[in-house]
Order: sequence, then structure tokens, then C-alpha cells
Amino acid sequence: MASDVRDGHAGACDTDAPLTAAGWRPGRDAGVAALQAVLTTVAVGQGTLFPAAERALREFHGLRIAPAPHGGREVAATGCVVDPREARFASPQLDRLAADLGVRLFPLGRTEADAPLAVDEEGRLLMLGPGGPWLLGTTPHDGLTALADGRVRARLRPPRWRFPLPGLSDGDGDGEGAGLGAAVRAAIVAVYVLHTTGVYSTRALRLRATTLRGVGVVALDEEFPLGPGPLESSADPLTAAMTERLTATGVRAGSCALVLTLPVPPTVTGPRSTVGCAITAGGPAHEATLTLSAGMSASLGPAAETLNACARAFAEWSGAPV
Repeated sequence: MASDVRDGHAGACDTDAPLTAAGWRPGRDAGVAALQAVLTTVAVGQGTLFPAAERALREFHGLRIAPAPHGGREVAATGCVVDPREARFASPQLDRLAADLGVRLFPLGRTEADAPLAVDEEGRLLMLGPGGPWLLGTTPHDGLTALADGRVRARLRPPRWRFPLPGLSDGDGDGEGAGLGAAVRAAIVAVYVLHTTGVYSTRALRLRATTLRGVGVVALDEEFPLGPGPLESSADPLTAAMTERLTATGVRAGSCALVLTLPVPPTVTGPRSTVGCAITAGGPAHEATLTLSAGMSASLGPAAETLNACARAFAEWSGAPV
């Protein structure tokens, strides 16, 4: 373990009361006790230590933090013990969460309700509690004080939003559902929004058409490249090309459920590669919606901020709340 402790706290403040009562102080270093706990934890296959976890354990290992006596400011105040060995039975769950988030986790301890605590590579404190994973704080210090003080925490889940296509309600359009043309125009807007918000830049649309009669048969599942020049100039040629291909398969746009998706470029990696955008038109309910979704890894950090900006842009375009 490194010999220096990186202390980001200039001094204790009122919100530190649960920590100071447990024996914490700025610059605290649990030293050998923290090292022994880490070695035991790693020896039984509980993860690989990384710098953020090392700093957290050196500063907080061994603390038994009691919940604030006022019972909780926004949610129930919860006490905890900081010792990675206390989360030794949660390794499979933490491994699955790490895979979902796309980031390494190391156990930090458990709450008085037996919910495992873990720190990730960015130094964020997470809890596997009721209803799944929760973000307690962007640093272990903030997360532990929020837990003991009963401050609201953020539930982590795969992001998903649905927006109506503006100007189109169920059954409106060309008399055959929302209409392929409206779906293509919405997809062009989506291409622009994903590019300008920094999610990714795609140069194609994928059309999947499923017949409405019987069990439903996929009549077409094909990718159509965007043309050169301004995005808006691609709408009519794309609509014409898709209509031609549907006709060649023996179906009409109005007799199908249509889903236009924006393919993720192969160069995109990490959380943004999980972002999906789909425009649905037609179908039994004559749907006309745009769906923005992503994996769990996009629920944290810069990826979450970028995705939220994208959702706000779609909300402004559609006139629907985020």
C-alpha cells in the first residue's frame, strides 16, 4: 500500500458528526489493520485492490458508524461498519454489478441492514440495498455521511425514456398509422441530437418491418445509409428507398409495425456503446414514439450527464417532460 494518504477534507464540519463520533478525523490512516483486511479479502477472491479503494480503506477501515439520532433528514438514517471482510458473502452480487457498470468494485463493508457497500474505481460509494444498487456519494466520505445522516441516495438502473413524436397522436398521420415518412424524419432528428450531445455519430438507419396480420412476420430488416450533405436532405430519399424495399417484399408501410434504430458505430466503446435510440411507428396501437435507452454503465459519471443532455434535447423537441 502507498505511504501517503490523500486527504480531501480540510477539516471536519457539522455533517461529519457521525464519522467523528465513530473515530474518524481528517488525515486518518488505519494502516496495518486496513492492510490485513485487504489481504484477507483478496485471498478469498473478493476482488482486486485499486487506488480509490485503497485510499477509502486506509481512511475509514474499522469505523462503526451509528445512524444520526434525528432518524434521517430525507430517508431513514442507517449505520454501517467499514471492513471489506464484512461483505465477503456478497462477492457474486458485486461481481455482477461491476459487470453491469463496466467498472471494478471493491467491498468496503456493510450497513446495519446487511446491505453490502463497495467503492468503484472513481471513488464512488455504492450500496446493494433494497431494490438493487444505489449511489450513496461521489466519494466514500460523502457516501458514508449521507448514509448515516439519512440523505437521499440515487438508485442506479438502466436509463430509459419514451417521447411521443411531435404533431402525431395515435392514429394520426397518413391514415396507415404514424407513417414511415414521419418515422424517418424523427430518426433524422435523433441522429442530429445524438451527434450534437456527444453520444455518438451514426451514418445509417436500420428499418425492421413486421407484418400486423397473424403472428407477425419480419418482412424487412435492413440498414440504409444516410446520404451526403445536410441531414434534412436525407429524409425524402431514405423514405423513398425504404418504401421501395418494402414494396419489393410485397408489403406496405401501413400494414406493418415499423421500428427505425440508429446503429452504434463500431468505434464507440464503453457506456456510450450501450445507448440505443429507436423510433416506433404503426403497430396494433398505431404507436408513434421515440425511445432512448442505455445499459446500467451509462447511469454514472460523464456518460450519465451526456445521456441526460440527450434526453433533455428530445424532451424539448417532443414537448414532453423528461
